[in-house]
Amino acid sequence: MKLSINRIIYTIIVFLSMLFLIFIISTNIVPLKYLLLLFVIFILYDVGLFFLLFKKHKVKNIIGYVLSGILVVIMGILFYYLNVTMGFFKGFGTNKYKEENYLVLVLNDSSFESLNDLSNIGYTFNELSNINEALTKLNEEITIENIKYDNNVEMFDDLINKEIDSVLIEESSMALIYEQNEEYNGMFKAIYTINIKTEIEITKETDVTNQPFTVYISGIDSYGSISTVSRSDVNMIATVNSKTKQVLLISVPRDYYVQLRGTTGCKDKLTHAGLYGVETSVGTLEDLLDVEINYYARVNFSSLEQIVDALGGVDVYSKYSFTTSPSAGGTYYFTEGYNHMNGKQALAFSRERKKLPISAGGDRGRGVNQQAVIDGIIRKATSPAIITGYSKILSSLNGTFQTNMSDNDIQKLIKMQLNDMASWNITSYSLDGTDGSEYTYSYPTQKLYVMKPIEETVSEAQGLIDKVIAGELLESSYDKEATDVNDPVYVEPKPSPEPEGPTIIGELPVISFDETPLIMIKGTIIDLLSDVTVTDKEDGTLKPTLTFNDLPFTDTSIFLEGTNIITYSVTDSDNNTVTKNRKIVVKLDLNGDGIPDDDISTPSE
Repeated sequence: MKLSINRIIYTIIVFLSMLFLIFIISTNIVPLKYLLLLFVIFILYDVGLFFLLFKKHKVKNIIGYVLSGILVVIMGILFYYLNVTMGFFKGFGTNKYKEENYLVLVLNDSSFESLNDLSNIGYTFNELSNINEALTKLNEEITIENIKYDNNVEMFDDLINKEIDSVLIEESSMALIYEQNEEYNGMFKAIYTINIKTEIEITKETDVTNQPFTVYISGIDSYGSISTVSRSDVNMIATVNSKTKQVLLISVPRDYYVQLRGTTGCKDKLTHAGLYGVETSVGTLEDLLDVEINYYARVNFSSLEQIVDALGGVDVYSKYSFTTSPSAGGTYYFTEGYNHMNGKQALAFSRERKKLPISAGGDRGRGVNQQAVIDGIIRKATSPAIITGYSKILSSLNGTFQTNMSDNDIQKLIKMQLNDMASWNITSYSLDGTDGSEYTYSYPTQKLYVMKPIEETVSEAQGLIDKVIAGELLESSYDKEATDVNDPVYVEPKPSPEPEGPTIIGELPVISFDETPLIMIKGTIIDLLSDVTVTDKEDGTLKPTLTFNDLPFTDTSIFLEGTNIITYSVTDSDNNTVTKNRKIVVKLDLNGDGIPDDDISTPSE
């Protein structure tokens, strides 16, 4: 009877050993040399158990039982870890869609509470968005008049003046409008949301262990769902050569003035490409740098915090000593050199730009810091230290990022790293530009701050990419190992100073003019200040210290045909600033009779 029990125990152990080996082979992450080692260990273990269990010797039988139990426990733990691993891999490449949330907005003080209360809705067309699909879904819910506008300024003017009941606009685009029109905050409410999911079609897979490949890393300016379209505040290109262990990180400033792929006319800020989905960002950067981008990875604020915390913190190199502001996500003092950061600290370090030294270059300095965080993440993720928190890390990372890399691609990279355990050479480079102010594709009615590319830096980046692809090893931008690591110091934010005197909102100046669109003939000269009055609410007179900050142009030759928007801006002696927009409609006079033609071309961008 005892021998029969031992046979059963031994049969179970042999079966579990074979099952475990088959399972670990199927994961495709363990290099052949480790598989052979495991195979030898199991053979020796099972042979040893055979002699212990089938000897009529009580002590040896007991030792066999103990060793059998230990092996079962070890395989159980390894099965758990492998199951977590495979579950993590299955998520790769599955979340390949973008979400757009179209809002039906009405005035906050209106009586409209549902779609049934509306008789019409305004919208603007954009070839990169899914506005037509949103309208189709809306019209399936209710029969309503759809009114098309050429730009958002006219549409919202009509909504505010109650000439239309509502507007339909994508949530991220509305955030951009709020940013440029602070007076809109609190004026509107959403009574209905239309969610549209679209599959992202970017398929440029390659053999990641034998061929160089390029990844677009996008950091979007939001928390929550990673699939939601949003502005891309971080735009980085990582060119990887697995054979030479070289990674080149190229940072592109968020305000880079580029032609969005799929558009004509006005260029736009690179960050706005994210409003139309990651495929627009990828295509735009491919055109800019003349490179094929194989993969993308999108993270947001939540993602970065979770990734860094899951790794147990990362050591990040700072070129400067500086203190972040509360708006960056926390007030921390970072020392020049290496700093050990948790998730919140890494996020604040990555987001700060206004508190950086002037020599850092603002947004360019922020890009350098973001590259340093990625370097810290790569160094920690490829170190032996990751093994201790392996399962926790994988569990924490689920759903924190979006990528089109397949589970097979990731398995190959992990298998390669486990096989050679080599360190990587990481080189960073940032594109540069000059400050400017231009109309943009996403906001064509008002000039916005942009950074105009310095072509020499673009060419330099293209040359570096070519070198990595050709197998050249570049000069490293970081130490192989972090040394003299500091801990960031939390700094208590200073309270805002009390104002020296009361701010009397009622004394704001007022800009007045006939708000009917001003009709002009192309190429004429006209004084755009002649009918504009600026008064002070206190006594109805123009204070001597009340001055225009931005004088509008007078020569209509600088305007395009159609509707143009100019902005009057004044500041009083209390430093209160007031702005007001004015519509200028420019027409042609083809007959030369001094009378504008009736045919107006499309509003200018």
